[in-house]
Amino acid sequence: MANVSKKRTLGGLNIVLKYLRPYKKVIFVVSVLSILSAAANVAVPYFSGKIIDSIIKETGTFEIFGHILPLVFLFLGIWLIMRISGDIFDWQIDLKREKLLSLVEADYVVNGFSYLLELPLSFHKEHKIGDTWDRINRASNWLQNILGNVLVSIAPQILSVLGALVITFSIKPVLTSMILVAVIIYVFILFNVAPKLSKIQRKMHRSYNHAFGDAYDAVMNAQTVKQATAEEYERKRSYKNFNLKAAKYWQEFIGIWQNISFSQRVIIIISQAVIYVYSIFSIWQGNMTLGELVMFNGYAAMFFGPFVILAQNWQTFNNGLVALERAEKILSQPTEIYTPKSAVILESIKGSVKFENVGFSYKNNKSRTLLGIDFSIHPGEIIALVGESGVGKTTLVDLISYYLKPTEGKILIDGHDVENFDLKFLRSQIAVVPQEIMLFNDTVKNNIRYGNFLASEKKVVEAAKLAHANDFIEKFPKKYEQMVGERGIKLSTGQKQRIAIARAILKDPKILILDEPTSSLDAKSEKLVMEALEKLMEGRTTFIIAHRLSTVKKADRIFFLHNGRIAEEGTHDDLIKKPDGLYRKFYELQHI
Repeated sequence: MANVSKKRTLGGLNIVLKYLRPYKKVIFVVSVLSILSAAANVAVPYFSGKIIDSIIKETGTFEIFGHILPLVFLFLGIWLIMRISGDIFDWQIDLKREKLLSLVEADYVVNGFSYLLELPLSFHKEHKIGDTWDRINRASNWLQNILGNVLVSIAPQILSVLGALVITFSIKPVLTSMILVAVIIYVFILFNVAPKLSKIQRKMHRSYNHAFGDAYDAVMNAQTVKQATAEEYERKRSYKNFNLKAAKYWQEFIGIWQNISFSQRVIIIISQAVIYVYSIFSIWQGNMTLGELVMFNGYAAMFFGPFVILAQNWQTFNNGLVALERAEKILSQPTEIYTPKSAVILESIKGSVKFENVGFSYKNNKSRTLLGIDFSIHPGEIIALVGESGVGKTTLVDLISYYLKPTEGKILIDGHDVENFDLKFLRSQIAVVPQEIMLFNDTVKNNIRYGNFLASEKKVVEAAKLAHANDFIEKFPKKYEQMVGERGIKLSTGQKQRIAIARAILKDPKILILDEPTSSLDAKSEKLVMEALEKLMEGRTTFIIAHRLSTVKKADRIFFLHNGRIAEEGTHDDLIKKPDGLYRKFYELQHI
């Protein structure tokens, strides 16, 4: 257990150091200031003792600017310089520390957020966003706490301890040894009890991640919760997750930690008592001065200082390492390979698509979703993908954008294997109008030009007009500057669809994917959306996924998928003529 804990601690420290590497210059400056601060602070107790002894014994004088003064004023002057210098160095350390902490935390969040976006789509389908983001957010907070409360704060004090050891050993080695024994006992207790907390902390973090994941899901689906009158159910679930599970581990952790804190106080009290008793007898015997007693008390506090801080922040340190370790499990997963070594360089594509014996199966799924898919599509053709739910229609179009990698066979676009395309270039040539439109909580204008960020306002309006969206946009109080709300909640389904179509028109893709674009629209909205889609499909290779067959009659070809294969292929008129055809049965079911 100790070896595992040590290994995890070293691993966590390596993670911290990884995020500090870009700030070598700032760290170097802080290190130099820490050395200077330590030197100044080490001198303070020494000269405090000298001042006391000089007052009592009235020994020696010194000359300054032609004046003879008692030696006590020299020690007082040096003490004052050391105190002011130490405070100046500490002030600069604090300024640079806060700057470093804010930059490291901001960089961690930005890098974590950006990294999540570069992970494959399969990752986002398999993980709860609330859980994932809670891990990143917690890690950034704990990283800042580790740096601020532990590493940067303790470093100058550790250096001060080393300097203090040299001075105290040269004066009273026996008394110094007593202090060291007390420190060693305390550190021994700390490092033997603290590792037992790691297991509790990991359970606690998992519980909080799970709790936040469920809570985030509930808030994201607030309308569903209200429709099901499940507010009380969700409150009870949150109470169970947070209060009965996560908080229970936190209470267990705090209970053990309070025992460590109590041990610390007892050891410090006993140490101080021993120092006083030894010092009193030494002073009576003439082996120690009152100034040396003051000096040693100052150094005793200095000895315990960093260890007390370490003890107080052990939970910060350990919690932080656990949080970073859990976040790194996500941030170390392989991202998409955006630019392959043998990347195809094209200015644009024409839009031909070919599947050669393509098969696909999802991870941990023994049955294949697609198998033996073969077809060839010319630029500008309109293809409808029809079939029951779960037959692989969405999987098939996800393969074209290379969100998913085929487990067998090849996919060619303009004769080039999709795995050889630069992913950003490939996806810039493809536009998707999904069934469930997810808009950003931003203006109408920014939502339309998402993906074509440099488009002029004139182009945005033109796209909106082609999508039959301009009329309702102009009725908004702020028109194109109108905020659409979280996930476009302020817009109707039909309005969101037309915003998505306007976005696709502005992108001007060569390949268009329409995933159930009219499935949840009323008759009037469907008519407007279909008119907009017909303009959008002109001259573009188009894949339409549809259950409502009214939307696919004009397709050049229809692929009917069944059991992961293309069971039937042809036009609507051809397929409807097959007496026992799967497409005909599917069509007739919708027209009973």
